[in-house]
Amino acid sequence: MAVQGNQWMLFGIDMRHIVQQWLSAWRELLLSASSPIRQGLDEPVLLYRGNETQLFQGGKPLTSDLQNSPSCAAHLLPDDLILARTLSLPIAAEPELPAVLAMEVAAASPFKPEDSVHGWCETDRGAQSIQVTMAIASRSSIERWKRETDVTTKNQGDRDPEIWAEANGALIALTGFGEAHRELAYRRRLMRTGLLVGGALILLLVAAAIFAVQQLSTLERFERLQTKVQLESESVSAMRATLVDANETVRAANTFVADYPNPHVEIARLTELLTDDEYIMHFSMRGRELRVRGRAKDAAVVMQTLAQTPAFASVTAPQAITAVGNTGLEQFHLDIVVGSPAAEGDGS
Repeated sequence: MAVQGNQWMLFGIDMRHIVQQWLSAWRELLLSASSPIRQGLDEPVLLYRGNETQLFQGGKPLTSDLQNSPSCAAHLLPDDLILARTLSLPIAAEPELPAVLAMEVAAASPFKPEDSVHGWCETDRGAQSIQVTMAIASRSSIERWKRETDVTTKNQGDRDPEIWAEANGALIALTGFGEAHRELAYRRRLMRTGLLVGGALILLLVAAAIFAVQQLSTLERFERLQTKVQLESESVSAMRATLVDANETVRAANTFVADYPNPHVEIARLTELLTDDEYIMHFSMRGRELRVRGRAKDAAVVMQTLAQTPAFASVTAPQAITAVGNTGLEQFHLDIVVGSPAAEGDGS
């Protein structure tokens, strides 16, 4: 930032005028004759061109008829009562445009200052300049023309009519006549529209805020539910870990039982399989391996019976069957391998 000619400059822009330029942009948007907002909200004007009439709104001719009669009327001045001028001004002068035009009127008007009236409109805009068309007239000449043409009898209502001039193809409303009523009505309508739009925006913001609060409440509820589920899942995980440990213990116990069967069970099984004439004299067990020695009238039948038992994986005779004296009994030695519980279940 540098000081040049007692003006604060930033990148070539006079910062002292930044507010004026900002306000000028808003005036151009809302209040200028070429504003698109004015074309929609301005009061319709019935323009008298001699014996012809035409409707205008926002400086543009209306192609459709109005349902009600317009409350504003304007009369077009003859060209011989108008002094037209076209000015090309830099964009930087736009914030001070009314003052610049007032000085131009004071310098160019052939009429006395108190008798001069003027109006202007923007006719062209470029990147660096704007073109303004001005119309200057004498108030006394206008009043004389109004009396001669009986203008007041054509006006609608008791208000003074507007006085328009045509300069370089542009229609310009001269200040100081009935245009103040239309301008006031436009500003009131603009304010009402602004209030409606502002109210709609406020309602929209309130609705958005309510929606956001509801979503926040829903999010908090889901977060609480998530926390609860996490706590419950931790408890379930702990129970699952305990169950896994218990299953491992049971599996280890089953493996131990499978590897080391209960000898009482095997003794009871042999007791059930053998008849009264068949008995065991010696029984030993190591893991799944049994070694038995006994006597029976027919030892081969005993061996066959035990071999057909599903609970035994194998039955072998490590020694030959021998007769016991003249007792009629035979002595047998058998090695038995107890089957696994799964094999026993399949066999059953």
